[in-house]
Amino acid sequence: MFCRNCGTELKEGANFCPRCGAPVRNRQQTGTQQNVRMPAGKQKRSGGRKKIVVPVVAAAAVLVVAVGSFAVARTNFFRSRFSSPEDYYRSVEQAYIDRYTERLDRMSESASDGRSVTMDVTLEEAGLALLGIGGYSSQAAVDGLNDLEIRIQSGEKGGLLGMDAGLYSSDGGRLISANAVLDSDSEELYLQVPELSSGYMLMDSDAFNDMGIQSVSDMAETSGNIEDLSAIISTYTEVMLDYTTDVERENTSVSAGGIEQDAILLDVSVSGNQLRDMALDICKTMKEDENLEKYIIYFGDYMSLVNQAQYGSYYADTYGGSYSYDAFVEELDRMIDSLEEEGVDKSAELEMKVWVDKSGEIIGRDVSASNQSGSWQLFRSLRTENDGEYAYELSFGDTQDEYGEYFLLEGNGTERNGLADGNFILETAGQTVGQIEVTGYDTKAAEDGLLNGTFKMTSDADPSLYGYGLEITISSEEDSVTESISVLSNDVAIATLNLENRADSDYTPSLPGDAEIYNMMDEDDMMKYEQSMDVQRLEENLGSNSFLAMLLYGNAGW
Repeated sequence: MFCRNCGTELKEGANFCPRCGAPVRNRQQTGTQQNVRMPAGKQKRSGGRKKIVVPVVAAAAVLVVAVGSFAVARTNFFRSRFSSPEDYYRSVEQAYIDRYTERLDRMSESASDGRSVTMDVTLEEAGLALLGIGGYSSQAAVDGLNDLEIRIQSGEKGGLLGMDAGLYSSDGGRLISANAVLDSDSEELYLQVPELSSGYMLMDSDAFNDMGIQSVSDMAETSGNIEDLSAIISTYTEVMLDYTTDVERENTSVSAGGIEQDAILLDVSVSGNQLRDMALDICKTMKEDENLEKYIIYFGDYMSLVNQAQYGSYYADTYGGSYSYDAFVEELDRMIDSLEEEGVDKSAELEMKVWVDKSGEIIGRDVSASNQSGSWQLFRSLRTENDGEYAYELSFGDTQDEYGEYFLLEGNGTERNGLADGNFILETAGQTVGQIEVTGYDTKAAEDGLLNGTFKMTSDADPSLYGYGLEITISSEEDSVTESISVLSNDVAIATLNLENRADSDYTPSLPGDAEIYNMMDEDDMMKYEQSMDVQRLEENLGSNSFLAMLLYGNAGW
């Protein structure tokens, strides 16, 4: 027997080498540990190691998740008990806003400059009769309508915004179309109906001004800008949190629809001079908020278009975007002057109750106002859950108002594996005006800003609505949304509109080039455009479809 370290011959039973002092392994040790000391290249491989490693890794993963969940709950536990009520409220409110704005940011990131939309209608023969078109024997017209499809593509390039829309038959034939290109730099809009004329109609800045639209470029830039909206929400959240210095905390339970849940109640109140200072701060911030200015101008321009179409040109100047913003600023100035000179009613108080679950997430809030004359509810939202069952309440206005100036949505349901079902009612003025049945609502997808599920709506508020309903099924992904909207009669679909919106369009807008341009504000130009129209060609296209032929010529046309 020799020393493994220096090679010296060892006596039987020796525990240490007499020359180098290295420990000596006996036969039992050598037998049990041989494989451990064997060189790596000669180690024996077996499935036994895998059988050990896999469950160990799985157990470790479970442990990490469990510890992580415990850590979150523990963090909220200590935060809720050892931080001040004010600090705890600010933390849960800020976390709530952060999650919401993060969702908006994800939606903004997934938005695409190019989109494609397809729409088609499925109409039963009975549905055609209900619309008052033809009769129960109008199968040809029904088939013609079901054969139609609308396709819309939109895109952006540089300062150009464009859209191409067409009505197609199922074989791909294009029956009628229109394309529009907006040059935001020159404030000019070009419109073309290729099946009618190769020329373009032009709406220049003068035409938009006559319609009450002051800036097409600002309108186009602001429309759908989720990033700006996220910034607006964050701005005013921060302002309001600066004034949350009066907060009371209580461990309690809260109930909605008979479903009770343990929660932490945070009672936030702002009154007197503090309320005045907060209102002043909000007003002054609004006055300097460029993002808010963009939105007000955009909606002002939109309302200008709506009101002009409904009431005439008088309302164009009244509700233009710039006019709306100027009026908004003037009102802010009056409020600022009033607050600085007169303050607020000393008895005025704004109170908000916020309920927080054990993980630190806000599950409900109730906002009310009061003064020496009384108190009234402004807003309430609450969702409670227990053992797979949940209840939800949402109200705007005071539900106890004797005049009924409120809106209430409430109901109960179940949730399993992230999918929720439920039944809800809509109420106003003390009367139920509608019912909503929810099936397969994906709560996990909703956290990412996606809407998936089926929503069936009925109403008995008017006798003419008895037996009818509306069913909407929505399937959303990051870059697409598919919807089907069905009109129901005694729970049977009589007509269905199918829509698909995808962020996959390769459409690129371009200016007309060498095509003829006809200014819509020039009477002579519009007469020339009329002369360029090929009405016969358009009629032939439309008449090839039995439904469109019926609309053009009556029943004799098909």
